[in-house]
Amino acid sequence: MKLVLNPSYRRLEKLMETLPLSFPTLGVCIYKGRNELRKFSCEGKEYVVKNYKVPIFINRIAYTFFRPGKARRAYEYALKLRAMGIDTPEPVAYIEIKEGGLLCYSYFVSECCPYPHLMREFDNGGVAGREAVLKAFAAFTVNLHEKGVFHLDYSSGNILFDRYDGDIHFSILDLNRMRFVPMTPKMCLSNFTRFSRDEEVVRYVVAEYARLRGWDPGASVEAALVPHREFWSRIARKDARRDARRRRRESLTS
Repeated sequence: MKLVLNPSYRRLEKLMETLPLSFPTLGVCIYKGRNELRKFSCEGKEYVVKNYKVPIFINRIAYTFFRPGKARRAYEYALKLRAMGIDTPEPVAYIEIKEGGLLCYSYFVSECCPYPHLMREFDNGGVAGREAVLKAFAAFTVNLHEKGVFHLDYSSGNILFDRYDGDIHFSILDLNRMRFVPMTPKMCLSNFTRFSRDEEVVRYVVAEYARLRGWDPGASVEAALVPHREFWSRIARKDARRDARRRRRESLTS
């Protein structure tokens, strides 16, 4: 077992060493799908641990010999973002376990972000009355892009926010799909594809983003909407196929 522990959390070393064994009953499960997330408390602080699904065989080879695994990337990218002044929960540790000489199980532990709101609130409902948050989000995204941060899963469930000290603050999660590169305008505008399916919201945010960057708002909005519409059309078709399969199953059992 490989354990990499943030020096600021040496007090949690014994807990981290036993985490793979204790994980199934540790704290409470807050998400279970392809991966599993559990939240737990220790010494008055809340933490989140993510257990990544065992990779397919070809990726086990890749993560062992050619590129970092997801837990390691999440840990290292969190350190890098925080060093750049970008808010993300402080990383505590990552753990990798091999079987047959190849990466098999991996865990990433971080502090729990205290922000109570997700950008998922803007998946529908339009703009009216919510302009302040959307303008602040546009400014936050400008800062990310100007620092060369390209979050490939910049979706509403991975962006939290809160209001305090007279301002609106954002924090980003799920960091393993991220690149640190100089970003072209096309890359920047495509990054608004996933954060909301509400086209009115996307138009508003992209126009504000373009204004802050000195770009043409109208042209920027139209450029951003091309990948946005393609992405959400694919999601709609996928949902329709899933619903059709469900209805067929129900008709066979009724």
